[in-house]
Amino acid sequence: MLEIKKEIAESIANALAKEYGISAGADEILNLVQEGGVEGVDIECRAAFRFAKDAKAKPGEVADRVIPHLKSSLYTAKNVNGYINFVLTGEFYKKFVAGHTVEFPKNNIKAIVEYPSINPNKPLHIGHLRNAIIGDCIANLLECCGYDVVRMDYIDDLGLQVAQSLWMCMHGAVPDEGKKYDHWLGEMYVEAAKKYEESSTAKAEVEEIMKKLEEGDPTVSHLGREMALQCVEAQKATLQRLNIFQDVLVWESDIVHAKIMKMGLEILERKGVLKLAGKDSKYAGCKIIELSSHPKFKHLTDADKVIVRANGVATYTAKDIAFQMWKFGIVRDSLLFDKLMMQGNGKLLFTSCKNGQPANFSNAKRIINIIGVEQEYPQSVIKAALEMAGFADEAQGYKHIAYGHARLKEGRFSGRKGTWIGFSADELVDESIARARELINDKFREYGEDEKGRISAAVGIAAIRFSFIRIGPQKELVFDWDKALCFEGDSGPYLQYSYARAVHILEKEKIDDYWDGELVFSEKSELQLIREMAKLEEVCKKAAEAYAPESIADYALRLCSQFNSFYAACRVICGQKGISESRKRLVKKYAEILEVCLRILGIPIIRNM
Repeated sequence: MLEIKKEIAESIANALAKEYGISAGADEILNLVQEGGVEGVDIECRAAFRFAKDAKAKPGEVADRVIPHLKSSLYTAKNVNGYINFVLTGEFYKKFVAGHTVEFPKNNIKAIVEYPSINPNKPLHIGHLRNAIIGDCIANLLECCGYDVVRMDYIDDLGLQVAQSLWMCMHGAVPDEGKKYDHWLGEMYVEAAKKYEESSTAKAEVEEIMKKLEEGDPTVSHLGREMALQCVEAQKATLQRLNIFQDVLVWESDIVHAKIMKMGLEILERKGVLKLAGKDSKYAGCKIIELSSHPKFKHLTDADKVIVRANGVATYTAKDIAFQMWKFGIVRDSLLFDKLMMQGNGKLLFTSCKNGQPANFSNAKRIINIIGVEQEYPQSVIKAALEMAGFADEAQGYKHIAYGHARLKEGRFSGRKGTWIGFSADELVDESIARARELINDKFREYGEDEKGRISAAVGIAAIRFSFIRIGPQKELVFDWDKALCFEGDSGPYLQYSYARAVHILEKEKIDDYWDGELVFSEKSELQLIREMAKLEEVCKKAAEAYAPESIADYALRLCSQFNSFYAACRVICGQKGISESRKRLVKKYAEILEVCLRILGIPIIRNM
């Protein structure tokens, strides 16, 4: 459908040039070409209204002179009160079903998607899971659309939380045998946070550990990395259960030791963005960014942002700005990397380290950070700093995907208070698979136990992933088991079941590869399904431009609804060979298109269900 619209836009641009000498770009006209708004119209264009003044003619007259130039076997064009309306021909339907599934060309745009960036001292809870699923779906979407995607996880191993957890380990805490390491460490962190608040001795010792971590003390840094790495590996085991994989871990300690922050701040100083606050300022002695001069912040009473405190200690925002500058390649690539592990998807996971090799994980044109909505202000500071330093393209390519809270009906979670205990991501996955197994036992009694187990695992994962991506990230997410695991409603299992039904039809009635007749499509439900399938490329392109994978979830549901209508109205196998073979190919095309959507959403493919 997108190719048709592009062809229409180019033809209209050529027609306007020939008939009126109007120089209009095809991209400008493409914005005026849209889906038909009335019954019987597949596409409509408002170009005659847009260029009537330039042509010194009425819209209807412009449309009449343009239409003769719109010659195609795939559509017919008609002037209706100045609107140029298009109706797709039978040739379009046949060509689409017979053609290959859309393959997006490579666009040579490198994009770094950072997620979920969980502190390495606790297991994932439902909030972390929302971050991870949003990030993973955005990465899948961009990859599908031809981007060169780097899936990056930023590990803050220098913060207070890590120091508190390490303090417990250095005081003799030993992992519980049989307990997953991140769960055990999370429980130790809860205990350490309490002692930090209650004991001045504990507080002093923790802060000394934090100082040594920042300075790179060999002994403390080694112990800290060892502890954090075990936690990260346990967290990755959880993520891999949900089909979430990454390319590289970047540790904050490595960023500091590689002097990336120092180099980034030096660039900002040379550009005149980072300044020493005046003696009369409330920030005297601090290095600040004067955001009061930026249009987005000038309305604030206290707009200027401290980047380096008077005692020389950098703020977290300082580190973050420099890290984003490294991602863009503004700061030279001084990080080293090594292989960490082979993942369940067959791809290596790399990690930054002190003694490794250079690797090209930076120099991106797009940076997408999945970070909670409460970080919206510091994220906007980063974008503003890039703009003020003259890096306009980089600022334009920097995107913060802010997401709201996610919770079960039982409530929200706090790592410090340990309210996630009993409601971790691992337990959510276990519960989802167990509930799916109950449904599978009831619905699919003919399957063996192994097959039921396989299907239950896939359905349980689909229920979680779809529920988490279906709602736009800005809205609060309240996870509902009944909706998530419904086979008849808006759910991941519903999409899986629809796909499996299509595959089952083709396995039962195989396509005759030797049939060379002409495809026949005339039923309304057939045409509606084909039109919906033909929107895939356009839907994906718009979703990628907006970093909105929830659009793919909506599209997949519409696609399934159209398939159900087709299946209810049309017998795939009927008495006429041409119709049967045409419909089998239509079902095959549907399965191909839906599979693209499922892969973007990270929903496991089930062929037998």
